[in-house]
Amino acid sequence: MGGSSIITLQYVYTLKRSAELLSYYGRNAQAEEYRKLADTLARETYRLCWDPDKGMLADTYMRKEFSQHANIMAVLTDAIPISDQRHVLERVIGNKQITPCTYYFTFYLFEALKKTGLAGRFFELLEPWRAMLQNGLTTFAENPEPTRSDCHAWSASPDYELLSLVCGIKPASPGFKEVLIEPHPGYLNSVEGRVPHPEGYISVSIKQNSGHVEARVELPPGVKGKFRWKNKDIPLHGGSQSFPLSE
Repeated sequence: MGGSSIITLQYVYTLKRSAELLSYYGRNAQAEEYRKLADTLARETYRLCWDPDKGMLADTYMRKEFSQHANIMAVLTDAIPISDQRHVLERVIGNKQITPCTYYFTFYLFEALKKTGLAGRFFELLEPWRAMLQNGLTTFAENPEPTRSDCHAWSASPDYELLSLVCGIKPASPGFKEVLIEPHPGYLNSVEGRVPHPEGYISVSIKQNSGHVEARVELPPGVKGKFRWKNKDIPLHGGSQSFPLSE
């Protein structure tokens, strides 16, 4: 893709998700073709652009420029070996020497945090949005100062993550037939959220107090799923349910 690891891996990301859709609708041969192409592109991107001295992926095969973008996409597409992904992401998050994420690209950063078990760092990465509030903006900015408050939906990913990451409400199967709830409340004493579902609403409440953590979940009738906390799964059923959690 023109020598750009970022664009190539965006294509890989799209191929992999397209393959999932194709498989669901029974188009398995085309899905397999997409997967094979995605795997080849990811493997070659890593071979050409990985810099072992810096421990991160370069933006091109020249290995002169580096960005958070390239490494985030490498994590999301498994271009970087799974065993190395967490370390690479930790390395690039606070690196001031490489190109940082734009506001819109933080959506992919937050997704990479979830994938690598680093979702707890979500809150510290909200500083740009705190700055927007301090500057009196009433809608999301497109770029850092100097800027205007232009109501950019591309900068609104924290709204989505408050439900999918902090409350942890996600579909576990196509059509939201099953639910996965994997919350990351961080330092918050209490978290409450509700997501619309074809059969009703999914509600989650987490309360933390002096080492005691209590969860309450309500699923629509007939909907099942699981609640994941510290790599342990608790089965969920339709209706309301409450249970204690270890801190």
